[in-house]
Amino acid sequence: MTKIQPMTTFVSMGIWLGLDVGGKRTGIAESDENGLLAFPKETILTSEILTYLKSNYEIRFLNGIIIGNPKRLDGGETHGTQYAKAVFEKISNLWPSVEIHWVDERFTSKIAAQAAHLSGAKSRIKKNKSMLDSASACIILDSFLTQKKILNEKS
Repeated sequence: MTKIQPMTTFVSMGIWLGLDVGGKRTGIAESDENGLLAFPKETILTSEILTYLKSNYEIRFLNGIIIGNPKRLDGGETHGTQYAKAVFEKISNLWPSVEIHWVDERFTSKIAAQAAHLSGAKSRIKKNKSMLDSASACIILDSFLTQKKILNEKS
Protein backbone atom coordinates (compact mmCIF):
# COMPACT_ATOMS: atom_id res chain seq x y z
CA MET A 1 0.00 0.00 0.00
CA THR A 2 1.33 3.45 -0.95
CA LYS A 3 1.66 6.00 1.80
CA ILE A 4 0.37 9.45 0.89
CA GLN A 5 2.82 12.21 1.77
CA PRO A 6 1.51 15.61 2.90
CA MET A 7 2.23 18.55 0.58
CA THR A 8 4.52 20.62 2.77
CA THR A 9 6.08 22.66 -0.03
CA PHE A 10 2.92 24.67 -0.56
CA VAL A 11 2.04 25.65 2.98
CA SER A 12 2.14 29.42 3.23
CA MET A 13 0.81 32.06 5.55
CA GLY A 14 -0.83 34.28 3.01
CA ILE A 15 -2.68 34.46 -0.23
CA TRP A 16 -1.83 35.31 -3.82
CA LEU A 17 -3.89 37.84 -5.77
CA GLY A 18 -4.50 37.66 -9.49
CA LEU A 19 -5.36 40.76 -11.52
CA ASP A 20 -6.78 41.04 -15.02
CA VAL A 21 -6.23 44.74 -15.67
CA GLY A 22 -8.23 46.57 -18.31
CA GLY A 23 -8.72 50.18 -19.29
CA LYS A 24 -12.00 50.42 -17.35
CA ARG A 25 -12.25 47.37 -15.12
CA THR A 26 -9.90 45.05 -13.25
CA GLY A 27 -10.87 41.49 -12.41
CA ILE A 28 -9.59 40.17 -9.10
CA ALA A 29 -8.99 36.59 -7.97
CA GLU A 30 -7.59 35.17 -4.73
CA SER A 31 -5.84 31.96 -3.86
CA ASP A 32 -6.56 29.87 -0.81
CA GLU A 33 -4.06 30.18 2.05
CA ASN A 34 -2.10 27.15 0.81
CA GLY A 35 -1.63 28.62 -2.65
CA LEU A 36 -3.27 25.65 -4.33
CA LEU A 37 -6.57 26.98 -5.66
CA ALA A 38 -7.68 30.20 -7.32
CA PHE A 39 -11.12 31.73 -6.89
CA PRO A 40 -12.73 34.65 -8.75
CA LYS A 41 -13.45 37.44 -6.26
CA GLU A 42 -14.87 40.51 -7.96
CA THR A 43 -14.37 43.21 -10.56
CA ILE A 44 -13.64 46.83 -9.72
CA LEU A 45 -12.89 50.01 -11.63
CA THR A 46 -9.21 50.10 -12.60
CA SER A 47 -9.00 53.70 -11.39
CA GLU A 48 -9.85 52.47 -7.87
CA ILE A 49 -7.31 49.63 -7.65
CA LEU A 50 -5.06 51.16 -4.97
CA THR A 51 -7.96 52.21 -2.76
CA TYR A 52 -9.42 48.73 -3.09
CA LEU A 53 -6.14 46.97 -2.26
CA LYS A 54 -5.42 49.19 0.76
CA SER A 55 -8.89 48.72 2.21
CA ASN A 56 -9.16 44.96 1.60
CA TYR A 57 -5.68 43.51 2.12
CA GLU A 58 -2.84 43.72 4.60
CA ILE A 59 0.64 43.39 3.16
CA ARG A 60 1.65 40.81 5.77
CA PHE A 61 -1.03 38.42 4.49
CA LEU A 62 -0.01 38.67 0.83
CA ASN A 63 2.47 36.28 -0.73
CA GLY A 64 2.35 38.30 -3.91
CA ILE A 65 0.33 39.70 -6.77
CA ILE A 66 0.06 38.20 -10.23
CA ILE A 67 -0.77 40.57 -13.07
CA GLY A 68 -1.89 39.40 -16.48
CA ASN A 69 0.49 40.56 -19.20
CA PRO A 70 -1.49 41.40 -22.34
CA LYS A 71 0.35 40.28 -25.47
CA ARG A 72 -0.37 39.90 -29.14
CA LEU A 73 0.06 36.49 -30.73
CA ASP A 74 3.54 37.52 -31.92
CA GLY A 75 4.51 38.42 -28.33
CA GLY A 76 4.32 42.18 -28.81
CA GLU A 77 2.46 44.62 -26.59
CA THR A 78 -1.25 45.34 -26.98
CA HIS A 79 -3.22 48.49 -26.23
CA GLY A 80 -3.99 46.94 -22.82
CA THR A 81 -0.33 46.61 -21.86
CA GLN A 82 -0.15 50.27 -20.83
CA TYR A 83 -2.93 49.78 -18.26
CA ALA A 84 -1.27 46.70 -16.76
CA LYS A 85 2.10 48.48 -16.57
CA ALA A 86 0.50 51.49 -14.87
CA VAL A 87 -1.14 49.27 -12.24
CA PHE A 88 2.16 47.41 -11.76
CA GLU A 89 3.92 50.73 -11.06
CA LYS A 90 1.21 51.90 -8.65
CA ILE A 91 1.31 48.66 -6.66
CA SER A 92 5.13 48.65 -6.66
CA ASN A 93 5.10 52.14 -5.18
CA LEU A 94 2.38 51.28 -2.65
CA TRP A 95 3.97 48.02 -1.48
CA PRO A 96 7.63 47.85 -2.61
CA SER A 97 8.28 44.61 -0.69
CA VAL A 98 5.43 42.63 -2.27
CA GLU A 99 6.37 40.17 -5.01
CA ILE A 100 4.70 41.04 -8.30
CA HIS A 101 4.77 38.58 -11.19
CA TRP A 102 3.67 38.87 -14.79
CA VAL A 103 1.77 36.00 -16.42
CA ASP A 104 0.94 35.78 -20.11
CA GLU A 105 -2.78 36.41 -20.36
CA ARG A 106 -3.33 35.61 -24.02
CA PHE A 107 -6.68 33.87 -24.51
CA THR A 108 -7.78 34.15 -20.86
CA SER A 109 -10.90 36.15 -21.76
CA LYS A 110 -11.80 33.61 -24.45
CA ILE A 111 -11.21 30.71 -22.07
CA ALA A 112 -13.36 32.41 -19.41
CA ALA A 113 -16.14 33.07 -21.94
CA GLN A 114 -16.02 29.46 -23.13
CA ALA A 115 -16.17 28.15 -19.57
CA ALA A 116 -19.16 30.41 -18.85
CA HIS A 117 -20.89 29.20 -22.00
CA LEU A 118 -20.28 25.55 -21.11
CA SER A 119 -21.51 26.08 -17.55
CA GLY A 120 -24.75 27.66 -18.77
CA ALA A 121 -23.90 31.14 -17.47
CA LYS A 122 -23.81 32.69 -20.95
CA SER A 123 -26.94 34.82 -20.46
CA ARG A 124 -25.67 36.17 -17.12
CA ILE A 125 -22.33 37.06 -18.73
CA LYS A 126 -24.04 39.10 -21.45
CA LYS A 127 -25.74 41.15 -18.74
CA ASN A 128 -22.68 41.41 -16.51
CA LYS A 129 -19.37 41.36 -18.38
CA SER A 130 -17.50 42.02 -15.15
CA MET A 131 -17.99 38.31 -14.36
CA LEU A 132 -15.60 37.58 -17.23
CA ASP A 133 -12.97 39.90 -15.78
CA SER A 134 -12.84 38.12 -12.43
CA ALA A 135 -12.94 34.73 -14.20
CA SER A 136 -10.00 35.83 -16.37
CA ALA A 137 -8.12 36.94 -13.25
CA CYS A 138 -8.79 33.49 -11.80
CA ILE A 139 -7.31 31.83 -14.91
CA ILE A 140 -4.24 34.10 -14.69
CA LEU A 141 -3.74 33.26 -11.02
CA ASP A 142 -4.35 29.55 -11.57
CA SER A 143 -1.73 29.55 -14.33
CA PHE A 144 0.82 31.03 -11.93
CA LEU A 145 -0.06 28.61 -9.11
CA THR A 146 0.24 25.65 -11.49
CA GLN A 147 3.67 26.83 -12.71
CA LYS A 148 4.76 27.31 -9.10
CA LYS A 149 3.61 23.81 -8.20
CA ILE A 150 5.50 22.28 -11.14
CA LEU A 151 8.68 24.16 -10.20
CA ASN A 152 8.37 23.04 -6.57
CA GLU A 153 7.94 19.42 -7.64
CA LYS A 154 11.10 19.60 -9.78
CA SER A 155 13.24 20.99 -6.96
